[in-house]
Amino acid sequence: MQKTIERREVREEDNPEIRALMHAMLNGDTYTSLQAISALGALGAPAVGPLVQALLAVDRDARWAVAMALARTGTEAVEPLVGVVLVADDEVKNPAIWALAEIGDPRAVEPLVGTLRTSRSECCRALTAAALLKLGDPAGIAEVEKTFEQSGEGFRGLAMEALEGT
Repeated sequence: MQKTIERREVREEDNPEIRALMHAMLNGDTYTSLQAISALGALGAPAVGPLVQALLAVDRDARWAVAMALARTGTEAVEPLVGVVLVADDEVKNPAIWALAEIGDPRAVEPLVGTLRTSRSECCRALTAAALLKLGDPAGIAEVEKTFEQSGEGFRGLAMEALEGT
């Protein structure tokens, strides 16, 4: 079974269609990039691994395009994105948080609550609060309300701005 998994991973990474679409997403004009994001999303599961690798490797601006593609792949991307949220620094974590909010899967709630509690970055915490509000899970909303009470109106304003932008 292990050999099958390894071969599948290699095939996904070596898939010329995925490689070409990722190149277009990261290097094309806006229209070409958006078309590639949509096509990668339509591919679903086979695109998730290469996209997560790109999320961890590309520069800040490109990460948001990768996050858009991951969001469009849907629930197949939830577990890998949660993994990114749990281990990455904030510059990588923020686009992953946004993508999880876009996907809307309840599996993201617990790791996002943990991020809201532990992140030192106000930006990351505000984006996480917005994601939890968008997900609409009662436990996540309760944690956001608790954080609003502790952090004050300034933080609430940042989180609400982030929510409006999602």
